[in-house]
Amino acid sequence: MSNNIDTALLGDLGLAQKPVNNAPKNEMGEDAFMKLLLAQLQNQDPMDPMDNGQFMSQLAQFEAVSGISELNTSFENFSTSFQSNQALQASSLVGRWVLVASPQATLWPDAGMVGGVSLPASSEQVLLSVKNSAGQTIHQIDLGAQSSGMVNFKWDGIGSDGQRVADGTYTIEALASINGEYESLQTYVASPVESVTLNQGGSGMTLNVYDVGSVKLSEVEEVM
Repeated sequence: MSNNIDTALLGDLGLAQKPVNNAPKNEMGEDAFMKLLLAQLQNQDPMDPMDNGQFMSQLAQFEAVSGISELNTSFENFSTSFQSNQALQASSLVGRWVLVASPQATLWPDAGMVGGVSLPASSEQVLLSVKNSAGQTIHQIDLGAQSSGMVNFKWDGIGSDGQRVADGTYTIEALASINGEYESLQTYVASPVESVTLNQGGSGMTLNVYDVGSVKLSEVEEVM
């Protein structure tokens, strides 16, 4: 009797079926592997048994299959733990103020308007204009000479006429004089996080920021 198993025996063991879900033909699960190994032992020629080398080689293959299964289980456990940790971090951000890129800024009753401008190089003068819904400039803030980087600002809501303007959302624009020419700058605003969404597939978090909208966590300049 040969050490090889004929196709009829494989059929009886349920191992001769076509792969399901387009799985590669050379993959074999743990149960199928054990069935095949036991069948080999039961059907081997007593006069020509499987030698120790062959047997140990097949056991090593089984250990590899088993190890992969354990690795998959460990990865699933790690993934679950990671997502739980992300959810915990997300919940701690709700209510916190963040600094994010936006051309719209809110004037708050107590906090005023808080934000910043990103300066690519040193500037002789940085100007911030606050405009109403009609596009009219109601106030201009002279931030003076500044070095490159984030330049923070705060406005109490007092307009150019000396009167406090109504609370609400305004458009902000920033210009900087760099090497004698004025350039537009990216503006940032400080606003609270209303809610957090965990993205599918573990691809991070999205923050719902008041008066700004959805912002990726990676796009947050600062958590205040």
